[in-house]
Amino acid sequence: MHNATLCADLGYYYRDNDATQGAQQVLAALDTHDAQASSYRVRQRALIGRFSPNDPQLVAAYSALLDDLMRRPIR
Repeated sequence: MHNATLCADLGYYYRDNDATQGAQQVLAALDTHDAQASSYRVRQRALIGRFSPNDPQLVAAYSALLDDLMRRPIR
């Protein structure tokens, strides 16, 4: 259960600090997770790959940010 907007497609997401929605996600997970655990794991691993240091797009984006930072004058 989480409310991290940057990865709302991962895990069991609820908006903001909506405790009612969070509780509903807990109940949904309790009711359905075991029946779909294998497909859930495959789907989540594919989605979380975008945060992996093995993801070339992620590495390129961070490299570009660091390069830009290093080119800026020291204050």
